[in-house]
Amino acid sequence: MKLERLAKSKDRKVRELYDRLVEGVRAVLNRADWRAYLDMLARFRQYSPANVALILAQKPDATWVAGIRTWNSLGRRVKPGEKGIMIFAPTLRKVTVREETTDLETGEIRVVEREEEILVGFHVTHVWDVSQTEGKPLPEPPRFTGRVSGDQAARWLWDRLLAVSPFPVACGELVKLANPYALGEFHPGTGEIRLHPGLEGDQGLRTKVLLHEIAHGLAYRLGLDGQEYRKTLGREVAYQRGEAIAEGAAYIAASHFGLDTSGYSFEYVAGWVRDAEKLLEWGEAVQRVARTLIKLVESAGEKAA
Repeated sequence: MKLERLAKSKDRKVRELYDRLVEGVRAVLNRADWRAYLDMLARFRQYSPANVALILAQKPDATWVAGIRTWNSLGRRVKPGEKGIMIFAPTLRKVTVREETTDLETGEIRVVEREEEILVGFHVTHVWDVSQTEGKPLPEPPRFTGRVSGDQAARWLWDRLLAVSPFPVACGELVKLANPYALGEFHPGTGEIRLHPGLEGDQGLRTKVLLHEIAHGLAYRLGLDGQEYRKTLGREVAYQRGEAIAEGAAYIAASHFGLDTSGYSFEYVAGWVRDAEKLLEWGEAVQRVARTLIKLVESAGEKAA
């Protein structure tokens, strides 16, 4: 979702909701309520960061939202008097596309027409949380059976990360980091991750740092981080962006598997993101890297020790 399209929309309701969105995110920034925002990103991974922020601003306790048709199809109805949660939805238009194809045997050129949908803008729509509906009981959503909690989580996650990491991991007494003050490093040139030797005494922090560095590597591999961003954004902003993406994705993935890293994550991210529009724009990359991280860990299976 391109934010500039929302800000410049010809639809008055869209512009008004965009202004409300930015103010809502600024409120999150002002109170450093990172946990609420990142928890929402983790809970509603199918929604854009902008819509997640809108849900958070209007109904902070939301757990499962859907449109009225979806609720009706599940045998539920919105309770009388309940106010819908406003979000953005894409406005699509069908267009006819003409393509030329060449017959390989005769050399004849033919024009083939087909219809496809293109994005022409956005409009405001409404969703409701499950708590605003009534009717048939809902089935329990599927959960990842490998989820653990408490002290087990750090070791459980560490073993699986080592088993499936796309990047070689160097850890131990002999490891030397380019920046001796860093806890870990991902090197784009070699594709290697290095962890500070001092982390061996703290399994929780060591696992969190490994998640963070793998997130850096995935962002680089997915084209979400790299030299091109330093050229377009400038070195400082590109660095801030990379750190916010890696830490946000690491937090979402860690929380999905029962590891709480909030004591470190929120203070760290708050140091990099000060602008509402940047938070929303970078949030899409955070979601993409987090989804990839989660799928990676879930694929570990018997590969883990």
